[in-house]
Amino acid sequence: MITYTIAMPVPHSHLFHVHITIQRTETGDVQLSLPAWTPGSYMIREFARHVQEFQATDGAGVRLPWHKVRKDSWIVQAGAATHVIVSYKVYAFDLTVRTSHLDGTHGYFNGANVFMYVHDHTREPLILHVDPQPGWQVTTGLTPLPPDPAYPQRASFQAADYDELVDCPVECGTHRLLTFTVDDVPHRIAIWGHGNEDEARLLADTKRIVEVQRALFGSLPYHDYTFILHLTDGRGGGLEHRNSATNMVDRWTFTNQYERYLSLTSHELFHAWNVKRLRPAVLGPFDYQQENYTRLLWLMEGATSYYDELLLVRAGLMSEERYLQKLADKIVQLQQQPGRRLQSLEQSSFDAWIKFYRPDENSINSSISYYLKGALVCWMFDMAIRAQTDGERSFDDVMRYLYQRYPVEGPGIPEEGAVLAAIEAVGGPQKEFRELYEQYVAGVDELDYHAALAVVGLEPRWHYRRPRPDGQPPVWLGINWRQQGERTIVASVRSDGPAYEAGVYAGDELVALDGWRVNEERLNQRLLERRPGDSVRLTLFRGDALIDVVVPLAVAPYDALSLVPVAIPTAAQLRMRAAWLERMV
Repeated sequence: MITYTIAMPVPHSHLFHVHITIQRTETGDVQLSLPAWTPGSYMIREFARHVQEFQATDGAGVRLPWHKVRKDSWIVQAGAATHVIVSYKVYAFDLTVRTSHLDGTHGYFNGANVFMYVHDHTREPLILHVDPQPGWQVTTGLTPLPPDPAYPQRASFQAADYDELVDCPVECGTHRLLTFTVDDVPHRIAIWGHGNEDEARLLADTKRIVEVQRALFGSLPYHDYTFILHLTDGRGGGLEHRNSATNMVDRWTFTNQYERYLSLTSHELFHAWNVKRLRPAVLGPFDYQQENYTRLLWLMEGATSYYDELLLVRAGLMSEERYLQKLADKIVQLQQQPGRRLQSLEQSSFDAWIKFYRPDENSINSSISYYLKGALVCWMFDMAIRAQTDGERSFDDVMRYLYQRYPVEGPGIPEEGAVLAAIEAVGGPQKEFRELYEQYVAGVDELDYHAALAVVGLEPRWHYRRPRPDGQPPVWLGINWRQQGERTIVASVRSDGPAYEAGVYAGDELVALDGWRVNEERLNQRLLERRPGDSVRLTLFRGDALIDVVVPLAVAPYDALSLVPVAIPTAAQLRMRAAWLERMV
């Protein structure tokens, strides 16, 4: 039996106090490790760097010798001791959904950040005791144990194994709890922080999201569910867990940016089916000390990104017009990334550990997001299936097929061929599906938006966000800017733009255009006066050196898109559009 106890006696120190009690029958050394990453966030994050004051004793309190064998691993020389008690502290002052945070207002932790695992014992049942500050409550997706009269403040829980312990974040504090049920399954929203939220609306809309996702898959996959919601100043993000999620939004999100909350909530909840039950074979049981590679993140995150807002339409929480504009914006975003011609979805998935979570100034030129392109490719498969089956089947059926074919207790989705086989099982063994897979998932062919839109009676209308007053195409440099105080800095240079060819570098500071001081706004205004073929002289600081770079101007690519109905839609197109965007129960 292994028991974890975590306490927070001095919240302002940002230190969690962790004790691990190991009852054992074997003799010899005990090896413990802290994960280097957390499931759902595919990057090695070296959580062990926050561990301090490690020590070990036997059941009588006698110190046991220990030593480190890796950056994240400790060996305790336990000999014949029947009880080994390991204690250490973890510094926790990183407020994100994937890390841990302790201060005077709350204590939040992810298990991978704070709980070491005992080698060769990760499949055994565990107990967790949480000792919060007086007056604080404890909320988590773990199964609660009865209160212990000897420790009235303590909250205790059980976990089936270490994976479950890690996959249930814990919120401690004076947070508010909102509750609702769907199919008699209890749900709760634990809210830390305050903003302009309307609790009644938030509760009703979250319940509606649960209802629509349950309708898609047929049932809820958990016995209860906890939404941990952090209201912060300008931060955001979400991380899925098997029967919970942590979502972080700006505290003033709930008026004109309310759809951000809805989309994020929908996205992380969808992962309760897609990732937490339906998963690539390598994603569980986990190797917590090193990368777990898969080429299927495009399906895990891409399909989830496709459905998160589509299901808001079906829930009646987003208009069809707004959804189509957001779909158009995704298309524009992908088309503005030259890296789409170099990195496939499979490559993007596999390299998530070194690329997606570590973007730099060249990422736009060398890579793509498996979230973004994955969502668009799932949409294209959806349209292709509807077209081939005359609207009888869709990508909804692919997700249901995969969910039934690869149950949570099974080995997971094989890397090779399984997704294409599911698409063909639903839509028929059509040559088109195999070609789409080879071109869009394994390859880097340009996506055929026109063909996909035509299935539901829509067509793309490309245009410019800032057209020239005379109606002629504007010019461009191919530069993305960022403000650094009063300075205008080159954030990135697109490899398909004229500034790249002329030799403008990321990190250069913009000073002047043709000898006249400009910032980004003035530069854009001045460029509206120029025509393709003109040249401009950019004066830049490169480090401490003042330089001039002459850039020949090119016609700007379209940077805005509208998806509009075709002039004369067919009955089949109207029927399939209605089925695609129909409101569900």
